[in-house]
Amino acid sequence: MPGSISNLGPAFDALSVAVDLELRLRIVERRPSAEDVVDFVFVDRPPVGDNRIAAAFRHARSQVGTPTPGLRVEVRSEIPMRAGLGSSGAATVAGLRLYEAVTSPRLAESWLEMAAAIEGHPDNAAAGLLGGLTVSCQHEDGRITARSWRWPTSITFVVATPAVELATPVARNVLPDRVPRADAVFNLQRSLLLLRALETGQSGDIREAMRDRWHQPFREPLVPGLAEALALEHPAIAGVCLCGAGPSVAALTSGTGSDMAEVAALLDDVYRRLGVRCTIRTLAAVQPFERMS
Repeated sequence: MPGSISNLGPAFDALSVAVDLELRLRIVERRPSAEDVVDFVFVDRPPVGDNRIAAAFRHARSQVGTPTPGLRVEVRSEIPMRAGLGSSGAATVAGLRLYEAVTSPRLAESWLEMAAAIEGHPDNAAAGLLGGLTVSCQHEDGRITARSWRWPTSITFVVATPAVELATPVARNVLPDRVPRADAVFNLQRSLLLLRALETGQSGDIREAMRDRWHQPFREPLVPGLAEALALEHPAIAGVCLCGAGPSVAALTSGTGSDMAEVAALLDDVYRRLGVRCTIRTLAAVQPFERMS
């Protein structure tokens, strides 16, 4: 399952793009006599907080009802936890897909609704299930409509992850319950402009299109380097945004390898000046691999 970057500036809880950080599961043992018992072996590191893979597997079992054999499952993950790169969404999708692998196939639509029930929002799970750039719409009755299409290959992500964990519930608690009409219009205009800019390749529109008044200003005090990163200027930087709830920050970058190296150095310098350790990654989008029915 891929990681993901959600929100992309103004499109709060609506847009997400799958990126090439992977969470992988491998069934290493089946135990028919131990029905519905799953043991997980985390090769890289144990989960921080709840085991979302196990929670999603149990949720699928309770909703679908088909029993499963006992399993021993090996987990490997490149996705940093509590970093805003979709580790929770990927784990949730992985747990649902694990249940599917030992029972029977189901439409991605039904898995997405289960994932949204677990996650509380559908955007990262949609990217994990479908790949590519996804838009998610949650109906009033809980149903989810999600659509996925290709991310422009000319734009990659240079992502800085400061060594500060930030749990999504904490980052959500600082958001206001209401936004002024002017701010609602501001974000709506830019969300639509962003979609059009990505569709047409008009990268000159992306910086303005990624401006936000709904969540990033309120999260700046929780995210070291966010304000400085948003202000970065470089010919290869099309735009900068907080990754999900943070604290990772992504620069959408076009150009050559040397351009990306220069952008990485600019981001690294932001955190060096603040005295905050960070990890810099250059990530590509994972293009769509399944369509919703």
